[in-house]
Amino acid sequence: MRRVFWGFVAFLAILSQAAFAEEALHLPEVTPPSSWGEGVSIVRFFLAFLVVAGMLWGVSYLLRRYSGGGLRFSSSRYMRLLDVLPLRGNLTLYLLEVGKRIVVIAHTGSTVREVLELDAEDLVEQPKTEGFSGYLERIFRKSSPPS
Repeated sequence: MRRVFWGFVAFLAILSQAAFAEEALHLPEVTPPSSWGEGVSIVRFFLAFLVVAGMLWGVSYLLRRYSGGGLRFSSSRYMRLLDVLPLRGNLTLYLLEVGKRIVVIAHTGSTVREVLELDAEDLVEQPKTEGFSGYLERIFRKSSPPS
């Protein structure tokens, strides 16, 4: 093992001498391309950015135009997804409006089942819950002394 180590050290020493040996290299002199300064490269970058942004906008315009007006999650005229409630890993409840009927469907892995059918009057929209930041703001507003 020592022989391999010292052989490797000797190889590196020879390699470093060969790499840093000063020899007269006869290379042609190269002049860098002339530029007008830093401003030109910034302008060139900005123009390239505008071209790429324009191309992306054009592609999105064509996709919207030829996909029937707008990108929609569902192209059905007779069904509408009202709400989704994920309950656990692979169990999800869907609330669908099918014509005048409102149906609750359960989806688990590879099975889909109708759970129940509701009337439109049975649906009560839940009040919007306040976010965590609103909750913290309400707590700290109460605890801060009046000015």
